[in-house]
Amino acid sequence: MFEISIDGKKTKVEVTFYTAHLYEAEFRKDMLQDFFGDVLKTEEQIQVDEDQNIVNIDFQKINWLAANRVLWAAIKTADESAPNYFEWSKKTRGTNMWEARDSLAAEVADCFFRADVAEEEV
Repeated sequence: MFEISIDGKKTKVEVTFYTAHLYEAEFRKDMLQDFFGDVLKTEEQIQVDEDQNIVNIDFQKINWLAANRVLWAAIKTADESAPNYFEWSKKTRGTNMWEARDSLAAEVADCFFRADVAEEEV
């Protein structure tokens, strides 16, 4: 779970398997394919120079609307009282979607594609 600033207010965001269920129920699409599909088919969307300074960003290679939908589903996972996507999207603004997309990508990858099995606590 993490927090993101939306219109100056901190909002809790959580990614679980339920998030994918909410996404599919609301949009009739597979969340993982929607969110990661285009990025996996393309080359690097960020180009950096030898000092690791960003010199070019190709915003067309990221499905920004899918990122918005995943953000909603993750907010709804953290707070069941969150409105449906249509109502939420009408009122939501003031978000750094670049940061949100990066944080969501890390959370989704950790939830669904963790390389190692979680260790049992003794």
